[in-house]
Amino acid sequence: MSEVSRRTRVRQLAESVWRGRKVNGYANLIATRLRKLAEEHGTGALPVSGRGDGAIFFHGGQVVYATSSRTSPPVPRTPDLAAVGLAQRGAAGPGGGDSPDRAGPPPAVRSASGLSGLLELTGQVIDAITELLSNESRYAKFQYDVGSPAGRMRPMPVETLLAEVQRRHEVLRQLAPVVTPDTVVTCDPALEPPSVQVSPSQWSLLMRADGAATPRGLALRLGRSVFGTTIEVHRLVELRLLVVPGRPPVPAGRRPAATLSFIRAVCDTGRAS
Repeated sequence: MSEVSRRTRVRQLAESVWRGRKVNGYANLIATRLRKLAEEHGTGALPVSGRGDGAIFFHGGQVVYATSSRTSPPVPRTPDLAAVGLAQRGAAGPGGGDSPDRAGPPPAVRSASGLSGLLELTGQVIDAITELLSNESRYAKFQYDVGSPAGRMRPMPVETLLAEVQRRHEVLRQLAPVVTPDTVVTCDPALEPPSVQVSPSQWSLLMRADGAATPRGLALRLGRSVFGTTIEVHRLVELRLLVVPGRPPVPAGRRPAATLSFIRAVCDTGRAS
């Protein structure tokens, strides 16, 4: 069978199992397999290979974890309480008892930090699945009763997950004319640090954009989301703080030809192919 014929058959099969959605070759076949596992209330791991290796973990038909060699490991970072003035001093009070500071942060702060860690973990899991659902990916035999790694996220329904992955694919498509996860970026040589106001997160990217860095490489180095880092790098390029080597920067004051729209990305996920 010729390669052209094989690709045509894959496309036709994808169209038949994921009607009303944009056709994305083998990624649609993986999506169909995920839906089947949800219907079966499967528990275990679905190995996926392609540009990178990984696996999607299920519990009772819902996704609880995922890994990809092309995204940061889904591990929630410990909140920096010192950054918000809540570090424990570790010193005893005047009477030898515990100082009030040793009791740790108040319950509301602990709850907020726990929620932040859960959201970060969930975002990194979706990050991995977004990478795994690509044209180059293939899934292997489902491994039943394989436990997920520690620190799994709150179970997520497959349909909700697929809708978010599709939204992310659409956002990345909009970003592609300016930057992709694998576009090399560097600091603008004309950048004058004293006159620049950026967030700590943005500054950490600027400090590491050495002319060989990519959004994916920066995300892996910092333990961040590849998707989120790509968006942040796009902002910095549009602000002319980062540049793509060999490509002229956007002139100051000129509106980009295509404005990034998260709302359009959500709406486009239901558009028929």
